[in-house]
Order: sequence, then structure tokens, then C-alpha cells
Amino acid sequence: MTQRGKWGFVALLAVMVLAVLAIVLNSPASGQGKPASFAGERFLVNTQVVSDSRLATVVVDAETMRLLVYQFDFSRNQMKLMAVRDISQDVNLSRYNNLRPWPEDIREMIEAEKKAEKPSAEQP
Repeated sequence: MTQRGKWGFVALLAVMVLAVLAIVLNSPASGQGKPASFAGERFLVNTQVVSDSRLATVVVDAETMRLLVYQFDFSRNQMKLMAVRDISQDVNLSRYNNLRPWPEDIREMIEAEKKAEKPSAEQP
């Protein structure tokens, strides 16, 4: 990919970010003394650098309870939707760890500590 193509993609990405910011800044929440951000609004967005040529962007839609993952590949001048997941039922899980300690293990450890800390009736 040419240097010109890479900067074109960066410019496109910048325009997308500015468009999203314009929507957020014009939202009713920003006019009510609240900071204009995605937190507390419909969307939460986070971007992480994956490698020298790739970014991963995670979007959470609080209204539909969906998680979207996008990959930006600068070396190929591509943006790709990698995954979409309905997380509405995920938040109802009480345990989905694949390694211990599980929540009930931690509860038992805390209860054991509390019992050990209580002075017995025989001690003065």
C-alpha cells in the first residue's frame, strides 16, 4: 500500500471519529451540564492498538445490549467487522469462569476468614 493510501485511510477514520463526536456533542445530555461522552449514552467505544498496522475497536450498544468488534488494518487499507454478540443474557450469568477460584470458592474463603477472626467464648 502506498503512503498516500495509508493517510487516506487515516483521514477517513478521523472523519468518522469527528462525526461521532458531533453526534455526542449535540446530544441532549451534553446540553444539560453533563460531559459529552459515550459513557451514560447509548454507545461506549474503546480502541486498542493490536499491532503496528492494526487497531481493534469495541463498540457496546447499551440500548440493544450488543457488543461489536471492528478491526482497522492500515496495511490493507481495510475496516472489517469481526464479531457481533448479543450480551443481554451474558450479564445474567453468575459464573462463567474457566479457572478457579469460582465465586462460590471466594465466598467460602471469606466466610472461613470471618469465622477465624471471631474470638471464641472461652478466650478472656
